[in-house]
Amino acid sequence: MLFGFVFEGGRCMAKHGRGLNIEFVCAVNAGEVQEPFNTEDVREFAKIKGWKPSEKYISVLLPNGSSESHSPTYQKLFVSVGNGMYIL
Repeated sequence: MLFGFVFEGGRCMAKHGRGLNIEFVCAVNAGEVQEPFNTEDVREFAKIKGWKPSEKYISVLLPNGSSESHSPTYQKLFVSVGNGMYIL
């Protein structure tokens, strides 16, 4: 495993489905998670899916996914609405 990815048959595969960010966005779009959402919603979603991401990964997923300055290659999927709450 390298940076949250596992290698299967020479292919790099996300550890949490298509990636925890993408899976969480799909859950919001499908109405499984209501907006606005927070880190606790991400934690509960991962638990329901049977995934065990680190607490550090869960705690940075939403802030990093909404930050324009985090990384030029990191997809911006969330918008912070304040007080630890986010929307798509």
